[in-house]
Amino acid sequence: MAISSKVLEPHGGRAEDTAMARKSYALMTQPPMSASASSILGPTEPGECNVFHRSWQHEAQLDPSMGFALAEIFNVGAHGTGMILFDVRSGPRETLARADFDYSPELMVRCTTFDQTVFGATGPQKITIQLLPGPDIGEKAYVTKESFSGNTAGVGLRVLAGTVSLDMGANTGLAITEEEALNLMSQIAQQFVDEVKSSH
Repeated sequence: MAISSKVLEPHGGRAEDTAMARKSYALMTQPPMSASASSILGPTEPGECNVFHRSWQHEAQLDPSMGFALAEIFNVGAHGTGMILFDVRSGPRETLARADFDYSPELMVRCTTFDQTVFGATGPQKITIQLLPGPDIGEKAYVTKESFSGNTAGVGLRVLAGTVSLDMGANTGLAITEEEALNLMSQIAQQFVDEVKSSH
């Protein structure tokens, strides 16, 4: 939380500890539909690509060996109306790698492009996810691009850096462009990595 707040404050962002929410989640057998946008994500095709774009991670949220913070940055992009959401996890490096980065280079090649079902108010829809190599930040990093019917709808960045895992995302369009979102996410991720290094 301390690192999250230090990195985000200059960007006008904020982070919140999820400890209280996790206590209530522990009483649930299913994740709450209002937990986040990702709670409405269904299975991927092929299924082995799920590691790159999972649905809400109920088990990971409840893992007591991990710290969890949700963060958001508002008023980004050329028009000042974009928003970036992400979660920050902290824990033993092996635990984070197993939870968020449990894939081989071969699997990443096989999952260069895959589909995911999204359950919305109008019924199930399919989005196409494209995997791209991430910036040279931390130990592992990759970029996701989401598209509906060929039109890019959002981008994401996931980074593993020692005892911290970052999962960032933004809807792209008029509010913020794909390039603006990825540039800002990369900048913030690098600041997180630098802070983690300096705190050890």
